[in-house]
Amino acid sequence: MKRPTMHDFFQFFRDIPTGFVGSVREFRRLPNLAGAAMILGISVVLSYFTIIVSPTLQIGFSYLATALLGMIFGPVMGSVAAGLGDIIKFIIKPTGIFFPGYTLTAMVGGLIYGLFFYKNKVTITRCILAKLLINLLANLGLNTLWSYILTGKAFWVIMQPRIWKNIGMLPVEIILLYVVLKAISQLLPRVSRHYIQMPK
Repeated sequence: MKRPTMHDFFQFFRDIPTGFVGSVREFRRLPNLAGAAMILGISVVLSYFTIIVSPTLQIGFSYLATALLGMIFGPVMGSVAAGLGDIIKFIIKPTGIFFPGYTLTAMVGGLIYGLFFYKNKVTITRCILAKLLINLLANLGLNTLWSYILTGKAFWVIMQPRIWKNIGMLPVEIILLYVVLKAISQLLPRVSRHYIQMPK
């Protein structure tokens, strides 16, 4: 595995504006909209396999679909599609009350996956950094804040089980993320070369 260098670090930030522009352009192609809709369908199916530990703590695998949206369609389209997916999943399978904060969390996930994987090679380093950032910012940060607002429980009381869940699941989530994205990145160019531009 190639170790990241400072050049890679600065290159990541230099590529962000290009990634946003390219992702906005993805909206112009009807096959891309259809592809995003198909992945949203997969995300809905994966949500049925969510393990509910408590009203404020769940273990799910729909993040893999969100990662696909970001990888294929970029940070902008990926975040918008992930937000729509969260709303659709609530309509189909409502759990508790609808709260826009969780939709924002889903959009943040699509954004981060898009920043790391859109038109970039899938590497274990990128998977580690992307999943670590999402677990810290979205899962532990934003989702804990939303649960605090909704339940009124002490912030640390909500945070504590989430810390153990996110630490314990992180290695498994990283491995699944790498395996799925790597497989899809190699498969898609063969079946949809004329419709979706994948990273070389």
